[in-house]
Amino acid sequence: MTSEPASVFDLLGVHPLIIFLFPFFVTVVGTPVARELAVRFKIVDTPIEHSSKVHTKSTPYLGGLPFFIAILVGTIIVLHQTSSVLPDSVHAGLIIGAIVFLFLVGLWDDILGMIPGVKMFLLAVAGTMLFYGGCRVMFIPVEWGIAGEALSWVLTLFWILGISNAANLMDNMNGLAAGTGIVAGLSIFVIGVIGQDPATIGLSMILVGALLGYIPYNYPKATIFFGDAGSFTLGFYLSFLGLFAGRLPAPGEMSVVSHTLAPILVMGVFVFDTFFVAFSRKKRKIDFWWGGQDHTSHRFVNYGFSKELAVVLVWLLGAVFGGVAILSKVCPSWLSTLLAVVLLGSGIWFWRQLDRIPVERVKIGIVNSRRNRFTGKHQKKD
Repeated sequence: MTSEPASVFDLLGVHPLIIFLFPFFVTVVGTPVARELAVRFKIVDTPIEHSSKVHTKSTPYLGGLPFFIAILVGTIIVLHQTSSVLPDSVHAGLIIGAIVFLFLVGLWDDILGMIPGVKMFLLAVAGTMLFYGGCRVMFIPVEWGIAGEALSWVLTLFWILGISNAANLMDNMNGLAAGTGIVAGLSIFVIGVIGQDPATIGLSMILVGALLGYIPYNYPKATIFFGDAGSFTLGFYLSFLGLFAGRLPAPGEMSVVSHTLAPILVMGVFVFDTFFVAFSRKKRKIDFWWGGQDHTSHRFVNYGFSKELAVVLVWLLGAVFGGVAILSKVCPSWLSTLLAVVLLGSGIWFWRQLDRIPVERVKIGIVNSRRNRFTGKHQKKD
């Protein structure tokens, strides 16, 4: 008599509902506490005249703290429970250390401010920790030796820095970054189910649960903001999940295509918005690091949609990217490539339509105002 094989959810070692509900309750309960702490210690985001900040009153700036606690503890539990099925190349200590380090960098920036170059260097340090923790670009041939290892490291850092900054830039309207993160997390969850990987399933559930517990405090009206500690941690965790899911082979013969396409497509709306803003600002000769009202969400508002609907539309764009990413895991490689090409062509057309919508030019960017606070200099108003 043989017993039935365990399902992928059984390999989690903990009931899936517990894995989801734990981070959910941490952020549901912890976010109001963080809000009170932020008010008490004056960790607030104050509106700046002539800036890209659109809120009209000081708002607590510590929403990233309960979110960080939720995903940190949840990640420790999932990696411990699934350690028997993880490859030897995955080192949980380095992964956990990278998440903690990155959160502290963001928290420092929220409280004291940080020069962008220093922040990018520290983010690269956290990315290198992830790389040696076993989370890296996987499609480089082993035969390339040291050169391949170096190339994998460079591409991994490019991915981590890109997605982390993209999530930080996406945090420009109430609920935008958190909601888009939920959509991406659900897409990775499905990819984990397709790949029968309990670790990817558990980690994505941790992310979705934590964000669902936080978002009622941030959308449609915000009583607390993520801050850089939250948005950078979100982006860093998404980049980590993308690398983690990218190691999973797809059914059939199209594993190389799915390795490359699926994680990129899941984060497609983050990538699209970042490149769109970067090229738009270069054309208008504006510093990329300035905060501005020229993102995809702002274009929707300038077109005539309400802010709440603009946020939902960006969520739907994320769902489109996520849907194509999931299809790339189950379709033949030629069809996956075709879908990606069609999505790219549609994205170019959409880019051109968005670029025709006028934007409001601001005099002081968010990052520049923080940089002035950090250096002790004050921006002169025109």
